[in-house]
Amino acid sequence: MFDNLEFLVNDEWLQFKKENPWLTFVPEFTEDEEGNKFMRRSGETKIYRITEEDEEGNQKYVCNDCGSTILGAKIAHPIWDGPFPMSGSGKCHYEDVPYCPKCEQKPDYHGAPIEIGEKIR
Repeated sequence: MFDNLEFLVNDEWLQFKKENPWLTFVPEFTEDEEGNKFMRRSGETKIYRITEEDEEGNQKYVCNDCGSTILGAKIAHPIWDGPFPMSGSGKCHYEDVPYCPKCEQKPDYHGAPIEIGEKIR
């Protein structure tokens, strides 16, 4: 059924990923002939169906395989903004990543670090 659908990353997400290579989740979207909208992680096969969208553009999803409500896991990206490699102030940037609680493992809380600025080498 989904073999003929083309999932695409929109221009805003492409630019955001380019500026933030540490991102864990970049979505791809598509729509079928009946107007059903779908999302998946870029390059992956697990598909989430969009069931609801409010006026602000917030969406709710279900797993297209099992029908479970899609949950969000928080991933912490440590910010390496200190003067030495892998050092920093202890700050983190938090990213919410969707996953199916029945079909997928909960994403690891520990995300890729964000390096800021020049380091003393």
